[in-house]
Amino acid sequence: MKASDQIQVWKLFLNLRNSGSIRKTAEQYGHDSAEISRTLSKLEKELKVPLLDRRSRPFRLTEMGEEIFPLVEDMLGRYEEILEKIEQKANKESAVIRIMVPNTFVSISHSLFFEYIKFFPKHKIRVITPVNTEEFRKGSADIVAVTGNVTLPDTVLIPRGRMIFVPVATPSFIEKYGLLNHPDRLAEVPVGHTFGGDKFSHTPFDSVFKQGKRCRLHLRQQIEWSSPNLLFESVLAGECASPGMPLFYCIEALRTGKLVPILDGWHRASQFNYLACHSSRWNVPYIRTFIVNFQRFPTLDAKKLVNAPKMSAHHRGICHF
Repeated sequence: MKASDQIQVWKLFLNLRNSGSIRKTAEQYGHDSAEISRTLSKLEKELKVPLLDRRSRPFRLTEMGEEIFPLVEDMLGRYEEILEKIEQKANKESAVIRIMVPNTFVSISHSLFFEYIKFFPKHKIRVITPVNTEEFRKGSADIVAVTGNVTLPDTVLIPRGRMIFVPVATPSFIEKYGLLNHPDRLAEVPVGHTFGGDKFSHTPFDSVFKQGKRCRLHLRQQIEWSSPNLLFESVLAGECASPGMPLFYCIEALRTGKLVPILDGWHRASQFNYLACHSSRWNVPYIRTFIVNFQRFPTLDAKKLVNAPKMSAHHRGICHF
């Protein structure tokens, strides 16, 4: 197939014009700069006309490139509209919503997803774990729940409040090691922590804060977990303390006294939560309905489960990347 016949090539052309940088375009599409440059050069060769002024920094379009730019925008918009129409028709009776969530959602998924299905029985939810934003970008999910610093191109980001972290341990752990009333004490005891991270979504954590003061952590981390579930079970078993457990994940254990707060008010900085949806999927009605209701959780109830109205990408509270 000719490059000029491929929608993806014209998307690259559009992106390069907006970013002015082959490097930035390559980062957003997960390719290397040389590959992007070759693809666009092939397009120019087929059309027998230069579209990019490669002598300028940032890159600019040639006169012909600028002339066809609004036509390319319109073509890509029409393409997304065609896909939406086809999908709405194909899924009129049964909609499949693919959502990628962290393992920590085990504690709330039964409340959220099963309650949702009661009111939208024609919708089918496919839950994918753990979060892998690279797979999400390849199309393996329609929606992904992410936290922290998020750099996902070609997505709509819907804020879902903040992730609050609580330093916790069990009463038996405190009895064994003594009061943990300052971050420096964490260097003297077993501390549980997760490792790894996500290329497009991460929550940096090397310090705790109290009343405007910052204290860098020096942790005794002989064991690290990639799974928050395993870490939680280890903390709950009294094997280690956690300097920053997500509140929603440990709130029941705190209520029942199985875990207690530590560090005397020192805490990990909170992070924003988002639902990320592919820009091309945002105007699919059942996807938007699910997102709007998910956004309201945990205050979700029968009165608030609603069909989402048609909203633009500039709707209040929505970040377009």
